[in-house]
Amino acid sequence: MGALNLIESGIYGVTDAAALIGTTERKVRGWVAGYKKGQGPLIENEIGWIDGRLAFSFTNLMEMRFIAFFAEAGVRVPRIRSIMEEAKEVLKTPHPFATNIVFQTDGRRILARIAKRNGIADLYDLESRNYEMEPIVFKSLKAGVEYDPAGGIRLWRPRPGIAPHVIVHPHFSFGQPVLRESRIPTSTLRAAVAAEGSAAVVADQFELPVKQVSEAVRFERQLRTLH
Repeated sequence: MGALNLIESGIYGVTDAAALIGTTERKVRGWVAGYKKGQGPLIENEIGWIDGRLAFSFTNLMEMRFIAFFAEAGVRVPRIRSIMEEAKEVLKTPHPFATNIVFQTDGRRILARIAKRNGIADLYDLESRNYEMEPIVFKSLKAGVEYDPAGGIRLWRPRPGIAPHVIVHPHFSFGQPVLRESRIPTSTLRAAVAAEGSAAVVADQFELPVKQVSEAVRFERQLRTLH
């Protein structure tokens, strides 16, 4: 594998990821950097350390969405690790949870068997109509995600309910949240509104609809409220 193109891979820190995914910095750090007592990370980090700070890619960020779902449902780290490692081996890809493989028929069956072997069949039996993994889990994980022709995640709308125009795309602003059409970072618009005291003034300055500026500010405020 060649060197990762940092301009196109997206670059995220622990705080960024925790806010976007809606989890804690402690959990993100463990998933990416490993745990005490010699327990390694859950994710195969594509970037590593930059200027003394832990950094990782958009692909890694998308893997964290899957891990966060399992973790919030009460699945312990060793179980999640086993599921991820076996999924990598069986599905023949280092980052299966950052692709649409697991949403396809064969991927669902394979993940179901892996879950059963790891003792969480009652919670994650993808083949059981009783639990209905497909509508409950897969729809939530696919929400706001668009795939490229190769099956990798191309972009993510982290808060489609309150900010449908805000996307995270690894090629734009190093993967930071931007407005889809203008590609202006939401953090830039929030800072401009704070300085000008008016979304309308900022909208005029950036030649944007006022609603989109307000949306960007609303998105940024929610991230900061959660963290």
